[in-house]
Amino acid sequence: MIRKKWILLSFALLCTALIGWLVFELTPYSSDQVQTIKVDKGAGLTSVAEELEEMEIIKNKTFFMLYGKIIGSDNKIKPGKHVISGDLSYSEIYSELVRSPVEKGQEVVIPEGFTVEQIATRLEKKGITSEKAFLKAVKTGEGISHPLIEKVKKHEGTQYKLEGFLFPDTYYLPKDSRPEKVIVKMLNRFQEVKDQFETPKELSLHEWVTLASIVEREAVVAKERPVIAGVFINRLEDQWKLQSCATVQYVLDKPKERLLFKDLKVKSPYNTYLNKGLPPGPISNPGKASLKAVVNAKQHNFYFFVVKGDGTGTHHFSKTFKEHQRYTSHEGNW
Repeated sequence: MIRKKWILLSFALLCTALIGWLVFELTPYSSDQVQTIKVDKGAGLTSVAEELEEMEIIKNKTFFMLYGKIIGSDNKIKPGKHVISGDLSYSEIYSELVRSPVEKGQEVVIPEGFTVEQIATRLEKKGITSEKAFLKAVKTGEGISHPLIEKVKKHEGTQYKLEGFLFPDTYYLPKDSRPEKVIVKMLNRFQEVKDQFETPKELSLHEWVTLASIVEREAVVAKERPVIAGVFINRLEDQWKLQSCATVQYVLDKPKERLLFKDLKVKSPYNTYLNKGLPPGPISNPGKASLKAVVNAKQHNFYFFVVKGDGTGTHHFSKTFKEHQRYTSHEGNW
């Protein structure tokens, strides 16, 4: 009887370990780094899986191939260039691989946290479209046909109506494109990513993207995004000023490596040191990780944070202003 119990216990432990291992192998890398994989015509699943493993998009090519066979997508992969990030599940990766690849054109990488002005500059340098024409189109959204337009146009006081909704990604765009066509492509990509989440409770779509845009500009280390989002949500709920340096940087003529006290007094509805609540609109175009961070904001009692200054990009979080002052005085920050 005892031997039978030991056998059952050993079997249960083995099953638990096996399940844990499988979960680990199937879990995405949780990296929002975007990469492009080129699938040659006639390429088999094995070669695609090997390249994905080498790019650290997947952890185990064998499990990836087995999963493809189970869902029946192993022989449906289409040749061409596919844009994939490391935070996708196996199901999402196959969804990308079996749909039509990106169209031919000039490769343009739009990093997370770029403002519309930075995007416009990059597009003109790549010969895609005029910087001036692009900024004119995103300022009002006029002449652009997209379901998101009516939702963002109603918000007053924003510098650019479409700021925050031009999703950062790798695009393949024909040269000398009309700015409206480029904008619609970026709005479509935003819609695809947005639809993967439910809008956070107590926040509208516009508020969600605005908060995510602040998190995008404040966070450096990926794991801190939900913590930083939690700080701002605590402040919003308790009707504190957000006091985000990133919102001040947004209204300065040129971004500064270090803000001065006089910068915090600049008169603008975007200055969250002077005004309570969220700014009129987003201050950058956030990526998936920052949108997700607001959805999954960490619940805690922190109300302050400051960069440690040790070169890691990490922050020190404090519950009280006294604790925050003590740390900043000790570290020589303000």
